[in-house]
Amino acid sequence: MTDVSYLYHKTGRIFLSVIKDLFDNSILAYQISKKNDIKLVMDNLSQVFSKHSYNCILHSDQGFQYTSHIYRDTLEGLGVTISHSRKGNCYDNACCENFFSHLKSELLYLKPAQSEEELIKQVNDYIFWYNNDRPQGKLKGMTPVEFRNHT
Repeated sequence: MTDVSYLYHKTGRIFLSVIKDLFDNSILAYQISKKNDIKLVMDNLSQVFSKHSYNCILHSDQGFQYTSHIYRDTLEGLGVTISHSRKGNCYDNACCENFFSHLKSELLYLKPAQSEEELIKQVNDYIFWYNNDRPQGKLKGMTPVEFRNHT
């Protein structure tokens, strides 16, 4: 599953694109940019999907990046099945929205970043913590990394 969210610091905002694995809730890849554009999403895809074929489904909302020809052609060329939320239905992408909500409520709202550099460091640290140290009830109290290694 993939999505983009905006994150604010004292003097502006950045955009965060994530790819979340629904098997273990881990963040497989993420990319940060000053622009919410196709490059942000494509750079993020390249962290997970290379020129190898994959037999998986990648779900997103119907944002302009995810309905672009380059996105579709790239994933189809890799053997990835594309799935989109229904129009106007934010619940179809709830797993990514849930991650963004945790990031914001557990960190960013509690300690607002004073600069872009501080915000980027907070995001990097949080995603590492989320994957490696944050237990999750739906993973039987394990972290995403523990759950993946356990099964």
